[in-house]
Amino acid sequence: MMFVTRMRWIAVLLIELAVVVGLPAAEPAGDLWILSGQSNACGRAKLPGPEPSRSVTMFDPRQKRFVVAQDPLPHMGTVGTGPWVAAAQHVSAAVEQPVRMCGFASGGKPIAFWHDGQPGHKGLFPVIEQAGQQADVFLWYQGESDSRRLTQTDYQRELTDHVARVRRAASNPDMLVVIVQLGPYLQAGRSGYMAIREAQRQFVIHDQHAVLVPALGRTLKDSVHLDNAGYRELGREIGRAVLRFRHRRTSGNWPGPVLDAAVLRGDAKTRSRNTIVGHFAEVQQITGALADDFAVLDAEGTNRCLKLASGKTLVTLTLERDIAPPARLVYGFGTQPKATLTDESGNHAPAVQLLISSGDLPADAPSTMDNGAGRTQDGRPR
Repeated sequence: MMFVTRMRWIAVLLIELAVVVGLPAAEPAGDLWILSGQSNACGRAKLPGPEPSRSVTMFDPRQKRFVVAQDPLPHMGTVGTGPWVAAAQHVSAAVEQPVRMCGFASGGKPIAFWHDGQPGHKGLFPVIEQAGQQADVFLWYQGESDSRRLTQTDYQRELTDHVARVRRAASNPDMLVVIVQLGPYLQAGRSGYMAIREAQRQFVIHDQHAVLVPALGRTLKDSVHLDNAGYRELGREIGRAVLRFRHRRTSGNWPGPVLDAAVLRGDAKTRSRNTIVGHFAEVQQITGALADDFAVLDAEGTNRCLKLASGKTLVTLTLERDIAPPARLVYGFGTQPKATLTDESGNHAPAVQLLISSGDLPADAPSTMDNGAGRTQDGRPR
């Protein structure tokens, strides 16, 4: 342990030496992260952020060097605090190595803002060229501004293209990508959040080097931004995801519960078809499941959940009417779900849309689905 600690501080001193002489800190051991997105990626909570640590640094393009990471982070378009420092400190403490970060974020911008030649591209990609070469992780928290503009298919395509550009720019085609799935929006008039959340989930399912961390279920500062405690909680969960996939640390409990099966339970006596059994993977004991967070989207529209009963890994949902197939079960229904469903360690479940089958009911037993995103709409594994 003494040797590991000594090596960690040698790495920190190398970073500080690079800072003094104005060189990019690309040599030392540890992680290099790229950060980007819109206002929640900027961070909009009141200061202070986490107490600074010399083992976590952020590239400042104005000074052309890495500086100790402290909210508000340079070049991230904010005067507040967000999730990134908390995430990096969680990882750095666990692996006893430094974490370096660089990036660019801008509030209220659609994903097209990062297209070639647009301001987001001009803000992010020169930073990747200067300080993000061979980066280990790309963290993306965006989508609110596209909820009125893009369909699920369009956003998924845009996200796929954007991630590919970032990986090419960083010269790392296998870079781990952490997608923060959108949280709630507590005002009327934004009907597209469900589509963006599902597009983000589907992207992760189809990218073998991506993971999904939900912003749902965290405490809010206003209608769309997390508060200080919410960002710190989200940051720690992001840190657990990076530890699991980047560092192969299996001791921490991540991911949280993810809906991976939805089966129609018919009643032979009444011939009713208004009961669904859903199964959640990656959980020993479900807590906090709410009927309002579930609904079925079928041929007749929205079929709301009237009653919910939960077991260890199962939820049994009674709907307001019989299902009109084809139908999908939705967890994280609507623009502003409370999304309080967690596992025994407090990890939050992501929003999921899953086709309902008519096969055998799932067993009330744990199963694995370690990408944090679950399965495709037709139930196929990643």
